[in-house]
Amino acid sequence: MPIYEYKCDQCGKISEFLVTFGDTRAKTCSHCGAKKLHKQLSVFAPRIKEGDSKKCLGCTDNTCPHSAQ
Repeated sequence: MPIYEYKCDQCGKISEFLVTFGDTRAKTCSHCGAKKLHKQLSVFAPRIKEGDSKKCLGCTDNTCPHSAQ
């Protein structure tokens, strides 16, 4: 079950909701109670490869702290 982030149009607070398949209930802001929320693009942490190289799957240069071996 994914966790989605929604931003409130009224107060700007971001709330997280655990969403199950087929869940159609209206989401309300946990801060002000408003019902007008917009789903946000969430940031996630990439997995680190195992083995010789511990470089992240998303690293493109040597500025990443995981690129040091």
